[in-house]
Amino acid sequence: MTIIKKIKNFLAHTRKPKFFFIKEGKYKITEAFMVNGISYYMFDNLFEMPSGRGFTALTYYDELTMRCSREYLLKHCRAIDILLSDPKKIDYTNIAIIHRNLRDRTELLPIPDHIYKLASVLFFDKTESPFAYNYEYNQKKIEQWKSTEGLLDFFFKTELKNLVPSLGRPETDTLIYSQVLENIDKMHRKDISQVLSKHP
Repeated sequence: MTIIKKIKNFLAHTRKPKFFFIKEGKYKITEAFMVNGISYYMFDNLFEMPSGRGFTALTYYDELTMRCSREYLLKHCRAIDILLSDPKKIDYTNIAIIHRNLRDRTELLPIPDHIYKLASVLFFDKTESPFAYNYEYNQKKIEQWKSTEGLLDFFFKTELKNLVPSLGRPETDTLIYSQVLENIDKMHRKDISQVLSKHP
């Protein structure tokens, strides 16, 4: 067998491994919950998950704790650069608005999108590789989760709470909380987009 075939065989096994291969090994997997007829699994010890999922979890954990993604921060920095680009025409009003938005985000409860993204790493179905994270597949999974009533509430009570002790649970109805934060996020993004659209 050539080295290329060996590599292909190895990759084929790591893409979609059978759960029973790892139940007794280093990584132990258990069923976490079932929703819409689909079982979702998780590692017994979230702090020992494979690096393929672990690095993605760290990225999403950062987004959750900062209340914004890297993409949002990059757009924020670009907008500020634009607003400061001409010393004779510094736009203090928009600088103040964008700065206030970023400051306000640090005081919000976690944005629902960030909770779903982190949950999508921690919980996987039988068609997913426990070792790797497929962004395209998980975006579809997140959209399905968002349309499932009560699931966001459920995530506040699961392993996410143990992983993120600062994860505060909304005092009001979770649906209202979700809608309010999504609207705030849209407003913040609109303020940045208006600056960026004038300076492509």
